[in-house]
Amino acid sequence: MGVLLSTKLREFIEKFFLCLVIGELLLTLSLISYVDATVGGLSPEIHIGSWEKISIALYLTFALTSLILPLLGLKSPNPAYLPTSTLIASILAAYSAVIIPLMLKLASFIGFLLAIVSSLLYLMSFWCSKEELRRFKFIITTTDIGAISIFSAITAILTAGVGAIFPSPTGGYTHIGDVGIFLAALLYGSKVGGLVGVIGPFIADILLGYPRWYVSLLAHGVEGVIAGLGKGRNAIIRAVYLAIAGLLMALTYFFVNVFIKGYAPALISFMRDLFGQAGISLVLAMIVYEPVSKALQKS
Repeated sequence: MGVLLSTKLREFIEKFFLCLVIGELLLTLSLISYVDATVGGLSPEIHIGSWEKISIALYLTFALTSLILPLLGLKSPNPAYLPTSTLIASILAAYSAVIIPLMLKLASFIGFLLAIVSSLLYLMSFWCSKEELRRFKFIITTTDIGAISIFSAITAILTAGVGAIFPSPTGGYTHIGDVGIFLAALLYGSKVGGLVGVIGPFIADILLGYPRWYVSLLAHGVEGVIAGLGKGRNAIIRAVYLAIAGLLMALTYFFVNVFIKGYAPALISFMRDLFGQAGISLVLAMIVYEPVSKALQKS
C-alpha cells in the first residue's frame, strides 16, 4: 500500500512539474515572439506612442504575472495556494495571448499559439493539484483589515506625496512609499504585506494619474509578499528579505521599461527604483520597525 501511494505521489509530482515547467518555457517564448512583433527586440531607446506603451506594458504585466504566480504558489506554506495560482496563471496566460492582437492590431501566430498552449499546461497543472483546494483557507482577521487600511493609506501618502515632488526624468516618480509596504510586511506577514503592496500604490497611481498602474500591482504586490518572509526574523534576515523584495520590484519595472522605453532609460529607472526608492525605504523601515513593533505589543 505504501509503495502504491509513493508511486502515485511520484507520478503526480512528475506530471505537475512537467506541465508547469513546459508552460513557463512556452509562455517565455511567446513573450519573446510578441516583443519581437511589437518593438523588434532590445534597443537603446524606443520611441512609441502612449497607447502602444499602455498596450505593451499591459501585455508584459499579464505575461509576467502568469510566470510568477506558480512560483509563489510553490513557495507558499499552504499547499492550496498552488492550484489556485496555476488556475489564475492559466487565465492570465490565455488573456495575454489576445492583448496585442486586440489592442495594437498586430498578429503573431507563434506568440498566440505558444501562449494558448502554455495556458492549457497551467490548467493541467491545476488539474493535477486540484485536490489541495479542499485545504484552501484565506482568513483575514479584523486586525489584518485594520493594518491593511492603515498601511495602505500610509503607502499611498508617502508615494503620492513624495512622488508629486520628485518626478523622474525617465517617467514615473521617485518616492518612499515602500516604507509602508515593508513595515506592514515585517509586522503582519506576507498576506498583509502583499495586499498593502497592491492597494497603496494603486491609490497613489490613480491620484497621480500614472497610466501604467497595473505594473505597480505586480511589482509592489510581489514586493510585499517577499518582504513578509522577514516577519519574526532577526535584523539581518529582515534586511536581506527587504533587499530581495526591493530588487524584485525594481526588476519588474525594469523588465517592462526595457520594451517600452529602451534599455538605456530603463537602466536609469532601475537604479532610481533600486537605490533611490527601495534602498532608502529599506533603511527607513529598519529604523522605525523596532519602535513601531514595541508600540504595537504594548497596545
